[in-house]
Amino acid sequence: MAISLTLLLGEPPRPGTLLAEVSEELAAHGAEVTVRLPRDQPLDAEELVGQSLVVHRGLGPSGSRLLTAAEELGIELCNPHSADSLLRDRRSWHAALDRAGIAVPPSITVNRWHEVLDQAGTEHVVAKALAGPGRGAGVVTGNRETLPGRAPFPGPYLVEPRLQAEDTDRKLYVAGDAVRGLLTPSTLEHPRTTAGEPFVPDATLVDLARETGRVLGAHLLGVDVLDTRSGPVVVDVNASPGFRGVAGAPSMVADHLREHALRVAG
Repeated sequence: MAISLTLLLGEPPRPGTLLAEVSEELAAHGAEVTVRLPRDQPLDAEELVGQSLVVHRGLGPSGSRLLTAAEELGIELCNPHSADSLLRDRRSWHAALDRAGIAVPPSITVNRWHEVLDQAGTEHVVAKALAGPGRGAGVVTGNRETLPGRAPFPGPYLVEPRLQAEDTDRKLYVAGDAVRGLLTPSTLEHPRTTAGEPFVPDATLVDLARETGRVLGAHLLGVDVLDTRSGPVVVDVNASPGFRGVAGAPSMVADHLREHALRVAG
């Protein structure tokens, strides 16, 4: 069965990057792939009608109107716009996972930086910007003495206790049912890096990653997990990650997109 996919991107896919290689792999298997850049080439959602699947990445808030209109027309999106919007608000996705029984750190929300400092006191906390794309951005840790005296980024803020865990983040990359793992130095203690050591997630982590995607309604996502004494805890989630360092990532993502498009077309 012939399938057609449109990639709505914030910028042209550079050679060698994930979506460039995904596009090539989809085309090699007979899919019709079109790349559109809404920032440079404005388009109406009606132009996407008839596509088996529309994949979007990097559009930012400016693309929200287009994606909302596309969903209202019944156009299949990956990720669904509702999931993408949810993942831009840490409090919302945090609460959704908590309601579903998925372990997340306890947290409170405050509006001003001095309230973060008051919450910290002598204990170490993790302060996160409430709105944002995840990927380790807008996060600091410390106590009242070591946190910045002035706000390092705009609020409101999600404030969590600093969990006792080893100095390693377990990053789980999800494309449909496929889950891959990468071990990276903790972003709370080390500079953020895209390098890491691949690992094979055990059944518990695979189930956790899939359930996180199911609860949030996302198909392509990254789930950051800390291994604590009481078990794995989800500390960050982001939509449509770059899958850097993940072996076979283009095939993994292309396989999911092809299967997704075939389900829609069939």
